[in-house]
Amino acid sequence: MASTKKMILGAQNVTYGSSKTAWKMKGANPSAYMDSDHFIHIAKWAEKGKFQFLFMADHPSLRDDLTSNVPSTTIDPIVVTSQIIRETKRIGVVLTQSTTFNLPYNVARQLKALDVLSGGRIGWNAVTTSDPMIAANYGSNVADRKSRYERAHEFIQIVQALWGSWGESALKLDVSNGIFADTSQIQPINLQGQHVASRGPLPIPPSPQGQPVIFQAGGGREGLELAASYSSGIYSIVDDVESGREHRQNLNDVCSVIGRDPDEVKIFMGINVTLGQTNQEALDRQMDNLNLHNEYVLEEKLNHLSTLVSVSIPYSQLQLPLSEELRAKLYPHPYQLHSKTAVERLLKGETPFEVIAGGITDFHRSVVGTPEQVADQLQELFEAGACDGFVIINDRSHDGLPTFVENVIPILQQRQLFHDDYEGETLREHLGVPYQYGRKTTQ
Repeated sequence: MASTKKMILGAQNVTYGSSKTAWKMKGANPSAYMDSDHFIHIAKWAEKGKFQFLFMADHPSLRDDLTSNVPSTTIDPIVVTSQIIRETKRIGVVLTQSTTFNLPYNVARQLKALDVLSGGRIGWNAVTTSDPMIAANYGSNVADRKSRYERAHEFIQIVQALWGSWGESALKLDVSNGIFADTSQIQPINLQGQHVASRGPLPIPPSPQGQPVIFQAGGGREGLELAASYSSGIYSIVDDVESGREHRQNLNDVCSVIGRDPDEVKIFMGINVTLGQTNQEALDRQMDNLNLHNEYVLEEKLNHLSTLVSVSIPYSQLQLPLSEELRAKLYPHPYQLHSKTAVERLLKGETPFEVIAGGITDFHRSVVGTPEQVADQLQELFEAGACDGFVIINDRSHDGLPTFVENVIPILQQRQLFHDDYEGETLREHLGVPYQYGRKTTQ
């Protein structure tokens, strides 16, 4: 008997794809970073596949060597989202904005405006930025972790208060009596914290979902407390059943302490996907992705692999199985994702290049295979309780997402693991989380 619970899917809007060589591939648009039509094309494919949301990361600094690489994030999430919502009707958009290097009023205003104009389809991924390169762009230094999370709590509460400062029934649009709004229901919030403050009110009425949905990473004790307090979605770094169940249990424990229903918070696992009609075709595609990498990038990945297995692997050994001497020294790093799997694969005789090609050094779990194999892995993780859904990151955006939509989505639907069509109009309805307007009552 099929489960009635359905997985929730997001598509990460990476300009070119997770592969650093995607921009050079046949059929790719090298100018996609500056082309709004490209982002709309991706969004429409995701909506065709009935994805519940697009996820848009952000990194407001130049962290890539643009000699041979392309920027790894979009040109600007606010601007790109404003383009996408005009050309889509149902899919949600979750975009990243920092609580460290922004002001609450700006974030509240921009996101609520997008939420109203989209008909209630916006989510906010609230991040506590700690990158010194980003800090330098804002003429600042990185605060300590405790201060950044204190600021994040204040920031989110002020944003939510601003969102609720326009009363839910304040908008009248009474043409005959000349009354646009009942101003008695539009009031200042006058919140002053240690780190941020705002007078308000915000001159924007509610959207059909009330206000944007908050996402967070939920990492570490401070992150769990932040996510449990305010978030409806967590984009987690979990990558297997064990880590997924552990994250869910830790979240449930914190929710219990603050008196919140943990079912209101959905956990999403990031999945890098490389698809082929056969397993060999998928492997060949992944090899192509890596073979076009420059030597510097491959050295980075090899150094990461060396850290995972506690052995320094020479670059000259990249395409060769490890010697017996090196194999005898392999040991999984106790605090690194994928370390046990890396050791196992090298012991089986795979070359370091083949292990890297399998995605072992990627930030998220990587799945390389046929549509059926990809669907099998998603099903196994979902049914085992590792997460409530996934954020799919295709190796090449221009053809990877369309292939996923046309080949993997139908399999998930046939197995009754994914919905056949949108059941609601707003992002909250897509996620199955409650309506909210203003600050949370648990605070």
